[in-house]
Amino acid sequence: MKCHFLLLFSLFALPLFAQESKTENNKALRAAIQKWVAVMKETQTVQKDWREQKQVLLDSRDSLTSEVTQVENEIAEADERRKTLDQASEDKLARKATFDAGREALRAGLDALDAKVSAVIPILPAELVKNGKLEKAIVDHQKFSATEDKETLGLNSRLTAMLTILTEAEKFNQIVSTFGGKTVQAGEERVLLDGAYFGLACGFAANEAGTVAFKLTPSATGWSEEEITDEDLIKEVRALINVANGSGETRLITLPLEIAR
Repeated sequence: MKCHFLLLFSLFALPLFAQESKTENNKALRAAIQKWVAVMKETQTVQKDWREQKQVLLDSRDSLTSEVTQVENEIAEADERRKTLDQASEDKLARKATFDAGREALRAGLDALDAKVSAVIPILPAELVKNGKLEKAIVDHQKFSATEDKETLGLNSRLTAMLTILTEAEKFNQIVSTFGGKTVQAGEERVLLDGAYFGLACGFAANEAGTVAFKLTPSATGWSEEEITDEDLIKEVRALINVANGSGETRLITLPLEIAR
């Protein structure tokens, strides 16, 4: 009986061992599969993250490339602006140098012109000098001429005064100008005269009655009066003045008098 029991036990024990071994294998296989599945999932997650990060990196690269291009363009534009500004600065400096040279040349020219304009002032008749604009220009010019340090004077102010004097003198020299209210000493009397200037060449004056007449002559010291004593000539002077101021009829009048050149 004992032998039969052992044999029977062996027969039953063999399948049980085989079943346990198969179970262990299945467990190992499932564990391997689960690990493989976990690895695959992790791999897929990593791949997905990498694709997303790769796209972010590609977008960042494109953005940075665009920014680099923009910065390069801005640098190029800034460089062009700098060159333009440098050229503008050079042109400005060149213009300033030209202006300064011209100003100094003008100042030197005005210094030389001072005396010539001053020489014109005495030959301007007092009746003309009463013009407010001319009178102010003469006062300003004489003040400027008396200033020793010409560097302190404004070029525009000096030039304006000179041009006003010369312009008014030129205008006066081209026309016949009549005047009134001039008084001169004739003998023991002070006589009221009116008259006419023939530019800066000469002038004539006479009283209204036509009994006293003067020839007016310019000089470096001013205008002088020379009394005319010839009665017929005095009448001609009176007639000349009447024609000039429009109070007499127009006619040809000849005066045997030399005028200044």
